[in-house]
Amino acid sequence: MEYGVVIPARNEAWAIGYTIKSLLGQSMKPRTIVVVDDSSEDNTARVAEREGAYVVRIERKSKASATGTPYLAFVINQGLRVLKNLDLDFVMISGAESIYPKDYVYRIVKNMIRDHVVVASGIAVGEKTLGILSVRGSGRLINAKWFHRIGFQYPIHYGFETWLLLKALATGFKVAIYNDAKFYLLRKTSMNPRKAYFYGKAMKALDYPKPYAIARIAKTLLDRGSNEAKYMILGYLSKTDKYQDIKGIAKYVLVRELLSKSLVRKMF
Repeated sequence: MEYGVVIPARNEAWAIGYTIKSLLGQSMKPRTIVVVDDSSEDNTARVAEREGAYVVRIERKSKASATGTPYLAFVINQGLRVLKNLDLDFVMISGAESIYPKDYVYRIVKNMIRDHVVVASGIAVGEKTLGILSVRGSGRLINAKWFHRIGFQYPIHYGFETWLLLKALATGFKVAIYNDAKFYLLRKTSMNPRKAYFYGKAMKALDYPKPYAIARIAKTLLDRGSNEAKYMILGYLSKTDKYQDIKGIAKYVLVRELLSKSLVRKMF
């Protein structure tokens, strides 16, 4: 089984070397690792090349974080363009601050083949997982043959990572989270007003049902406070185009998840 990895990175010289080493140390080694250097002002590209990755450089003037924005999909797509013409079985997307035990990819691939799953991830240690649509963006593996069928790229839109999951479900395929495959983050996932606003826009774009949106906003209020919750509401109420190719799927999946007592317990 062959796979390639795409790592979007901006000013990640302090961490990206560890990520690449953990990928090259996999029992199932990647064919290639593509680092998309998003106008870093440090030695991200140099460190990535030194550790054996192929680097694609993007130049932009803005210093704003791409996290949660459609621009991040554009960055990832530049790496996917490099992998598109390779004969791969799987594609892996990784953050620049993720460390993977040596059997991580093997466990995910083995389980995906067994379960006929097209998109899957493991669990980030110390972080919560809420339902099937919480398949991680980092540590995610995608069946390359299926990915080619839908264009081998992410849409340049809010909620693009979850769109891929809903796209799979909408076309009769399965996605999964495997608890026996764990990895580590050198920097924990955080929330701030800007990210909360983009998360709200993503919920709107994906046409999340109002009960689920309210539940997520309430959880943000309890966990993070009123400021982040306020911005999430503003994002959800903003003018945001909805995906048409997955219309109705989010409502079906998320209402089913909300009715699960185990999910309600996790959220509250």
